[in-house]
Amino acid sequence: MKADAAKIKALLTVSESINIQLVSETASTNDDMKKNASEGAEEISVLIADKQTAGKGSKGRKFFSPEGTGCYMSILVRPQLRPEECTLLTTMAAVAAATAIEKVCGKKADIKWVNDIYIDGRKIAGILTEGAFISKEKIAYAVIGIGINLSEPEGGFPEEIKDIAGALGSAEIKNELIAEIINRFVPFYRRLPHKDYMREYKKRLFFIGREIKVIQGEISFRAKAVDIDDMCSLVVEKEDGTLVTLNSGEISIKI
Repeated sequence: MKADAAKIKALLTVSESINIQLVSETASTNDDMKKNASEGAEEISVLIADKQTAGKGSKGRKFFSPEGTGCYMSILVRPQLRPEECTLLTTMAAVAAATAIEKVCGKKADIKWVNDIYIDGRKIAGILTEGAFISKEKIAYAVIGIGINLSEPEGGFPEEIKDIAGALGSAEIKNELIAEIINRFVPFYRRLPHKDYMREYKKRLFFIGREIKVIQGEISFRAKAVDIDDMCSLVVEKEDGTLVTLNSGEISIKI
């Protein structure tokens, strides 16, 4: 199913005008939106593709983006944030997507720090925030990419992700889901300093209190996930009892 701009706009409840652009196929919606941003695209702009040939995930990985079975969108914002605060945008988008999924699909959506959404132990969505900086202290713009598996592709998921990837079950919800994500994201973003979404983010973190493996480049170590601080950094307790605050890296639940 292809996205329909008119249907999406008809379902929007936000008061401001949202610029929505649709493309059938592109390499990466994030790359396209970054180009648009550098050329002066307005805030808040949304780019949606039916297929990506070079979809991007975190840590340089690819995001599987076949035609007709997923939602691939990027949102352009121009926040008053320092570069180290960009994690707030990722976590905000995660809450917007997770709560939208719950409303549209009726399925409980959990979050794995910092950018993945899970249902019933399967990853069904990922979020990647990229941007450009005016200086070390100021962001010029940020692009938030959201990829969601709506239905399982014909022949199943590729071998490298088949054990973890899942889908919502239907591509027919695409327009409603996109609109609901925008409806939830925009109010969060406009009230960014208040961090209205933080309570929802914390309560959806299914791994807090569990043993995890922390991966930071070539370094990894075992720890217990303890909490998330107000900047959405992960607080872990190492095996020697030391508390460490992580503002980058990734975690593995299966250790």
